[in-house]
Amino acid sequence: MQRTIGIIIVALIIALGAFAQNTTTPTEKGEDPIQGRSRTEVVDEVWRIATQGGLLTPDGWSKACAFYTNPIPFPGNKQVLIVGNEWGPAYDLKGDGTQIEVGYADRGRIDSELAYTPPRKTEYVGTALQYHLIAVPGYTMMYGPDGRTLIEKKPAGSRGWQIQGSPGTPWTTVNTAIRYVLERRAETSDPRIRKNADATLSQLLKLH
Repeated sequence: MQRTIGIIIVALIIALGAFAQNTTTPTEKGEDPIQGRSRTEVVDEVWRIATQGGLLTPDGWSKACAFYTNPIPFPGNKQVLIVGNEWGPAYDLKGDGTQIEVGYADRGRIDSELAYTPPRKTEYVGTALQYHLIAVPGYTMMYGPDGRTLIEKKPAGSRGWQIQGSPGTPWTTVNTAIRYVLERRAETSDPRIRKNADATLSQLLKLH
């Protein structure tokens, strides 16, 4: 007799995010060990998702939120921040892991109607985003055959790094923003939005 066995998906995760590597950080006696990505690797992964356009879609946003302590619903693309094509990598500003920074160049923003706003004039060539990471407990999550229904959640006996807070406003690079505007332009028949898109593309191509 053939037995039908439901597919059980077991994932070792920190909050919503999966451990990506099998590294272990020494901890104080009695504390669960810290495993997975380092603090800078967590931040770099979020930026990798963002620069590939992940923060501009619900699925990509959800994936990025897995690295934050306070995941929030996808806010939509009411405003998209644009950063230069060259950024980072993440670095430990103080050398003690309390503050991770990623340097980037502000290249303006795009609103929901594809209108472009240039960055504010400043004497500085670049700027940086700062992140505070904390170690949070990991859990073993067991899901049912549909891959979504949570059957069991139990402590994994280890911790992993997460960024404190939530992603904030969606952002991506100039190159990805150009692709995003082209795709949005092709999807609409609104002459005003198409006109905005043309003007925005003209500006972004100068920054390419």
